[in-house]
Amino acid sequence: MNLNCAILHANEKMVRTLETYIGKVPFLSLCGKYTNPQEALKDYYETKVEVYFVGISPVEDGGVSGMDFSRMLTMPTRVVFVSDSGQYAAECFRLDALDYLQGDFDFSIFFQAVNKATRWFALQGGLMSGYTAPKIVEEVPKVMYIRSDNRIMRLELDEINYIEGLGDYVKIFCKGSAKPILSLCSMKYIEEKLPADEFIRVHRSFIVRKNCIAAISRSTLLVEKKDVPIGDAYRDRVKHYISRLSML
Repeated sequence: MNLNCAILHANEKMVRTLETYIGKVPFLSLCGKYTNPQEALKDYYETKVEVYFVGISPVEDGGVSGMDFSRMLTMPTRVVFVSDSGQYAAECFRLDALDYLQGDFDFSIFFQAVNKATRWFALQGGLMSGYTAPKIVEEVPKVMYIRSDNRIMRLELDEINYIEGLGDYVKIFCKGSAKPILSLCSMKYIEEKLPADEFIRVHRSFIVRKNCIAAISRSTLLVEKKDVPIGDAYRDRVKHYISRLSML
């Protein structure tokens, strides 16, 4: 069964772009296009919408912004925000957005956001009545956006080796980079944003990409020549991961 989606954006050109991209995805069904949040909210209670593509733009005093609209939605409806800049990215992700599409994004970037939606609904076990997770017919790079040094950085997940917590910050260690990326966020927050099938938290201060684990000992993992400790609270999680490995 398809995912029902709707567009809320004041820019007609962007609405046409989103409509075109949605038409290219066989498992998306467009059930509404709106420029006014009040109109969208009225129909929301009458139409089953799993995913909203919501624009962010200034509103007049007393008006309802795209972020205000998203706060009125109930689970399991999810939101992908669309903006001309990265100004609102951090706040949108605090609203648990699926993704944040910025500037003149192309179809591959759009499809990455759609993939996040399908994975999320699949993990929920089909919360929507009659929902069946659609088959992904196209493979695209997986990315995340993270704030670092007053910039929003696009980070390929396949480039991440491991993540280390440092108080209120995290250090993201990537392939081919001598210096980690430093970002102001919690380990819990970034853990929730990473796909569980590719990453595993092994310590209160460490998350590693499974494909980067070179060796496993009783108390540490070897990740890119770094001995990463296994925390007592996460030992069972690591044991479960090891039990599913194919070993000679």
